[in-house]
Amino acid sequence: MKNIRFFTIGLLSLVTLAACSPANSAQPAKTASSSRKPIKQSSTKTSSRKSSSTSSDSSSSDDFSDRFSLDPDDGASLQYVPGAASIPEIEKLKNLHPTTGFVLRTEDGQEVGGPKERSSYDDVVAAFGQPVSSTDSANPGDGVNVWATDNGDIMAVFHNNVLTDITFRLKGGDANHQSTSSISKSDTPKTALKRLGKPYTIMRSERWTSYVYKDSNGDESNFSTQGDKIVDVTSAAETKQLKKITGLDKNQ
Repeated sequence: MKNIRFFTIGLLSLVTLAACSPANSAQPAKTASSSRKPIKQSSTKTSSRKSSSTSSDSSSSDDFSDRFSLDPDDGASLQYVPGAASIPEIEKLKNLHPTTGFVLRTEDGQEVGGPKERSSYDDVVAAFGQPVSSTDSANPGDGVNVWATDNGDIMAVFHNNVLTDITFRLKGGDANHQSTSSISKSDTPKTALKRLGKPYTIMRSERWTSYVYKDSNGDESNFSTQGDKIVDVTSAAETKQLKKITGLDKNQ
């Protein structure tokens, strides 16, 4: 259980993203259309409205739809992790397909975008071998499992034998003493990872791949990617605030 608790802080960026994710809305199409119906104004008004929206990215529906996608993240940014070619766990991580279980369907019951790939407990065992610990050894496909590998520890969460989240804590990642203060959403994952170096922790969920860094004070910050874009950057101060809100700071 001590090993499992160690990973909980890393999940904070997933909590942050989930709070603003379009995937949490059961009617994303209706939301988008309703936000556009009132916009029947002159070109002058429309232009001024667009100019004012640049000061608040999060309030702009156009920016939001441009940044986020309902398609599963493909983990493409993992290839840019420094030293990735010599860390086989990263390639295995990229080939797994976590899922939230949230499914959008059309009126005829078909899954939007076609059936999504999903990884099972057996798929993760095939990649990393048998786990060293589990919250439910009698039914490891419905709980939290930890693996110990040559390049770091892995924690995977399962529900009904389906992988929902997976976290990789890299050996030596915390030695870089980096923080995400030097990057923003306008950077590419390749640029950000080159600038920041090997992350302390890598997390994968259905929608995002996230990278956690720990600075010389031991404070954590992170950024998250979806495809070839950075969709979220969380500072050390914001991470501290999230720890206070969730009570995770008391468990360290």
